[in-house]
Amino acid sequence: MAPSPVDELAPEERAATEDFKTNIWAIFQPLYEEKWDQARWDAAVSRFRASHKPEVVQTFMRKARLPDWDALREQMKKGPPAFLRPGWKSPLLGQKVDLKWLDSDTFECVRPSISGWRDRKVLVIEYWASEYDPGGAGCVRAAPRFAVRTEWILATQPCHVVSPILSKINASKPDVKLITFNHEGIFNKTDIDRSIVDDFVSGRDDMDYPVYIDMKRVAVQSLFDPGQNLSIPLAFIITTRDQVVRWIGNPEDMGAPLAEVLRTP
Repeated sequence: MAPSPVDELAPEERAATEDFKTNIWAIFQPLYEEKWDQARWDAAVSRFRASHKPEVVQTFMRKARLPDWDALREQMKKGPPAFLRPGWKSPLLGQKVDLKWLDSDTFECVRPSISGWRDRKVLVIEYWASEYDPGGAGCVRAAPRFAVRTEWILATQPCHVVSPILSKINASKPDVKLITFNHEGIFNKTDIDRSIVDDFVSGRDDMDYPVYIDMKRVAVQSLFDPGQNLSIPLAFIITTRDQVVRWIGNPEDMGAPLAEVLRTP
């Protein structure tokens, strides 16, 4: 299994990452728009830069794909996109959706199978990508206009973390049909190299569930885009009897809502 981003950092870079995550990223994320405190920002950035060698800061910012400090300040002042703000609700939540696209035979199968989803009580559809790379949005929690490699800041790669969770659901929930769709260029519409996805899946021992590649963006355009929650990994919990979307979110948070839906008659 590939090492985490933090495992690839030198000790000084790791210290800078943790400092940035704790004392800049976490503090200023909620302080956008009218809540912005410029004096506090200036003090925090000055302290951070004084606490680490210039070459360490430069390397950290390059690996994290952070812009320069002025551009980062402007991004954080604007705040997160709507779907990441408190109180936001997807327009698909509680709505009936047309799922005929699942039977369209337009997906490339890595691990079967889509078939049989109509016979289960609950359908879980998940969207993911294998890695972050310079040409694609990759496995990130934020919208593409935030050009920050959040897996370096958060010390995780969320799409990788959820694989064991999804495998457990697939193995232990007979009333649930789980289908996952890979799209390496989900945000920027870049082409997908199937060999990269095949190699990634075959190299893991915790992806025991259906995996398909959404080459033609059918799955993305049918559910992901209309849901307007532009982050991955992203899961939709849908009751098959009425095809109503019951929950949307990160699969790491799916346990309780999935259990609740399964308890519903």
